Amino acid sequence: MPFASSFDDVYKLGIKKACEEEGAYCERVDEQMFDGSILDRIYNQIVKSDVVIADMTGKNPNVFYETGYAHALNKKVILLTQDQDDIPFDLKHYPHIVYAGRIGDLAEKLKPRLAWALKESQMTGTGADDKINYSVHGKGLIEGMEAEIVEFFDEESRSLARVLQIDILNESSRTLRPEDLDLGIVIESFTGRNASRLEDGRYWHVVTGLSEIFPGSRRPVLLRLEIPHGADYKKLSQSGVNVCLKEISRFGHRSINFTAKLKSREILEFGHHFDGNGIPLPVDEIQPVVNLESTVGITWDDPSRKDV
Repeated sequence: MPFASSFDDVYKLGIKKACEEEGAYCERVDEQMFDGSILDRIYNQIVKSDVVIADMTGKNPNVFYETGYAHALNKKVILLTQDQDDIPFDLKHYPHIVYAGRIGDLAEKLKPRLAWALKESQMTGTGADDKINYSVHGKGLIEGMEAEIVEFFDEESRSLARVLQIDILNESSRTLRPEDLDLGIVIESFTGRNASRLEDGRYWHVVTGLSEIFPGSRRPVLLRLEIPHGADYKKLSQSGVNVCLKEISRFGHRSINFTAKLKSREILEFGHHFDGNGIPLPVDEIQPVVNLESTVGITWDDPSRKDV
């Protein structure tokens, strides 16, 4: 749909509401903050989407072009219009939802069509064994787990550094390319260079600079964090903060929520010398707390990343 204020209620109360009720992750690209061309961003998001919803109202040529692009990629496309006269000739043979400006009707008509499209996209998607997994400082990342943000003295900058290390594990049968994965980290209380502060006080960090990850391989990401002035250091180290990893990939989208506590590297490395029973580990089984090699860059962006 055109990026005009007259369509805001159609999007928020009609389209987005229907998507949320069907369990779909929905966005419009003008909700995001990003560098580069908005057209490149739109095409990138179409590639990653499971379902595309296009409003033909007003005969906007950009909407027509982007709809054609989605069709060329064999995406499931749901077409909308307020006026059936706005449907171009080449698309008249496709079913449309004609809502005549009645947003409530749009939401109700859209939900069954969306449920069907989502089911169809899953049936034609990747295999069940194709997936990406993550680990945090060597521990497999699962919902609700507790992890650490490692604090240490950085000799190069001669200052304290705080790092959250996340490893990306490609457990699919195909090479994972940079365009196949959008990854973001939303975290409380920890900012960073050019970090985006959200309305609820959390900070949004987007991972960039990923290279290809071959099947069975992993790629470490170091998220370098800073503590804002006035933050409760005791809370950061004892209670911890909430963290959410957000993934949009060719395998779908998901969020993994966990907590992270600020810990010094000395304390963690001491603990890593012992097993769960307090017995010292053999030297060859001791793992470094933070791997500072082979990392990728981090930038920060807006979190509006979804699938529809």
